[in-house]
Amino acid sequence: MPLIEDFTLVGKSVLRREDSYLLRGEAQFLDDLPEPSNLLHIAFVTSQHARADIVRIDASAALAVPGVVGVLTGKDFVADIKTFAPVIELNGYREVRRPVVAIDRVNFVGEYVAVILAETPYAAQDALELVEVEYAPLPSVAGIIEAMQPGAPVLYEHLGDNLTFKAAFETKDFDAHFASGDVTLEDEFRTGRVTGVMIEPRGCMAWPDPVATNFTLWTPTQIPHIVRTAIADHLDMPESVLRVVTPHVGGGFGTKAHVYPDELIVVALARRFRRAVKWVQDRREDLLTNAHAREHILRLKVAVGNDGVIRAAHLDVKTNAGAYPNHPYSPTLEATAAVRMMPGPYKIRNYRYDVCSVVTNTTPTGAYRGTGQPSAFLAIEGMMDRIGRRLGIDPAEVRRRNVVRPEDFPYVNVVGVRYDTGSYLGSLERGLELIGYEEFRKRQPKDRLVDGKYRGIGICNYTEVSGTGAPGWRVRGFAKMPGFDSSRIVVEPDGKITVYISQADAGQGHYTTFAQIAADRLGVACEDVTVIEGDTSKTPYGTGTFASRGSVVGGGTVIRCSEKLGAKIRHIAGYMLNREANRLVLKDGRVQDRDDPSIGVSMREVAETAYSMNNLGMPQGEEHGLEATDYYDPPMVTMANGTHVVQVAVDAEDGRVEIERYAVVHDCGTVINPKIVAGQVHGATVQGIGEALMEELVYDETGQLLNASLLDYLLPTSMDAPELELAHIETPSIDSVGGIKGAAEGGLTGAVPALANAVCDALAGLGVNIAQVPLRPSFILEQIRKARGGS
Repeated sequence: MPLIEDFTLVGKSVLRREDSYLLRGEAQFLDDLPEPSNLLHIAFVTSQHARADIVRIDASAALAVPGVVGVLTGKDFVADIKTFAPVIELNGYREVRRPVVAIDRVNFVGEYVAVILAETPYAAQDALELVEVEYAPLPSVAGIIEAMQPGAPVLYEHLGDNLTFKAAFETKDFDAHFASGDVTLEDEFRTGRVTGVMIEPRGCMAWPDPVATNFTLWTPTQIPHIVRTAIADHLDMPESVLRVVTPHVGGGFGTKAHVYPDELIVVALARRFRRAVKWVQDRREDLLTNAHAREHILRLKVAVGNDGVIRAAHLDVKTNAGAYPNHPYSPTLEATAAVRMMPGPYKIRNYRYDVCSVVTNTTPTGAYRGTGQPSAFLAIEGMMDRIGRRLGIDPAEVRRRNVVRPEDFPYVNVVGVRYDTGSYLGSLERGLELIGYEEFRKRQPKDRLVDGKYRGIGICNYTEVSGTGAPGWRVRGFAKMPGFDSSRIVVEPDGKITVYISQADAGQGHYTTFAQIAADRLGVACEDVTVIEGDTSKTPYGTGTFASRGSVVGGGTVIRCSEKLGAKIRHIAGYMLNREANRLVLKDGRVQDRDDPSIGVSMREVAETAYSMNNLGMPQGEEHGLEATDYYDPPMVTMANGTHVVQVAVDAEDGRVEIERYAVVHDCGTVINPKIVAGQVHGATVQGIGEALMEELVYDETGQLLNASLLDYLLPTSMDAPELELAHIETPSIDSVGGIKGAAEGGLTGAVPALANAVCDALAGLGVNIAQVPLRPSFILEQIRKARGGS
């Protein structure tokens, strides 16, 4: 039986409670926190070489700088910190471990070589330039193809080559099914290397408890419990003596969902020196050392019937892992994501994939909004357009003929992923309607040239993996990824509610949305609910916030925990009112008879009874206190979906792309707060525009990063953000608690392929094929000139 008769807050655009302190500048990010006395500041000497042996480190001049306490090298950490690596149990994965500070060899530009400790950050920075490091440069390799060539420098002798992961999959009788196609199409798609570029770079601060052996680490992470476990594992430290706290976080986007060497280092130094230790990153370090992402090569080959229906598909994916595996995901994160997500919303029943990840002398790659999904959909959505052009079928119609239809649900795709519900066809049709697709096609000239610009339209119909549970992580090899999240909800003695959640907010609106859910389920006002997260000493253990899991898993555990707590509330209230508990509902801060609201007690009165603050006593066998705890492990995945349709104009003279109209249809199941969901879609879409049109980290052949500043790494601004025509479809999940699906990544996942397809369509009259991003003006202009015969 439901705890209340109707929900009044879920589905409403409740004003974000976070905005008041953020807009007033009252939020406390890492560098705003009060600094403890006797604080040590650290700075990292980083490698200037992509691959080299360390011959000698002379820190004498740095040690002479006033305020410098010490300079430590990799050898100084050997006894304190184990070599660093994630725990991956997956066939085809080969382990590479790294020291937190390089000992004998560096493998990418930016790798830590030495650590300076000083009384002030200024002294630490002054000393950086004075540490002399002598290197013996070695041959290096930066690109995927170069790393796989015979005779390429081998980074790790125990591997024998540069492959760190390799896997394959094939359905039964694949070759026969592929041969049954009337037409075969093949193309290679490439994505550029990008990174999160959060408004707040990373940093961390650790200090010892002055009267105990405990330590507190402040770090703006998305995964505080996983960080604590990793530090305890690598420092041989009991988890019980380490508290990890997440202050306000200025953006995460997956980049802050890793465990980094510096987090281990500051705790180890705090333990060694019995002093607080702090490090704050600058923007150059952010671009040079934080996890990068993408840089994928995808070769997709499909066999198609003359009706445009895909009979079989073969995907070959190569990813650049960088110099070391990221923690806790490893290079398998994006590699397995790309090949497992490629079927998307389509009924592809015959499938083969080959996937590999190579190590190179570049910054390690890892999680970033969308993981492998933007790359996968760049390939399959690009292929949908190519099928249409080859067969003379409209690209939208090709998608209709291949899509999983309403009557097919629940549907299990070719790699075993269950789609419980979805609006794959409905989203497509709504997106086409929003943007006026048919009218645009009718007036579009064959050469696409209108008023001196080539005009085109692009579609991306996508699925969005969200809320992955433990089974979903295990099948991808992540042995120490819990998968579940948890909550503890307490009715305080005054009747107010405190919700403790294992996640960590990074700007998504957790403090509002989780309060809405708990308030609805417990029948109280939203302002009576306080949400606490991001503190391992207060919250139960859990996975954290990434991969579109916040609302699905966090919201799910809050619902389940509220139901457990509500049962106790009704039991106590029933005893107080001499009523059966199943006759009572929670509403308007009261527990009342469902047929006669005048019979009831307030939440405060129930709490006073639970905490023995009156003379009523407790029901027989019921414990004092008023709280509940829940651990929620969701299904393997919960699949959201959506459609992006975008119209562009490509300047024929300079290659610039102008977005003229942009429509998004998004289905994240039950919408908790429409305004917050819209913000997620808008923000992710703009990030996708950046990835599609401008963002790329560029290495030269020697492994030098050429654009480690925001002068050269271009980001979209408000001037690049179009007016989105946004529509929501709600198809609640039947597998996840509350019917919730994820909302954080679809905007980016849909934007990259939609824009690439739109530009490709705009240039179709010239015969130009677009199969890579980013689409910088110089690249597009080059394609236009080649198509015109070099004019």
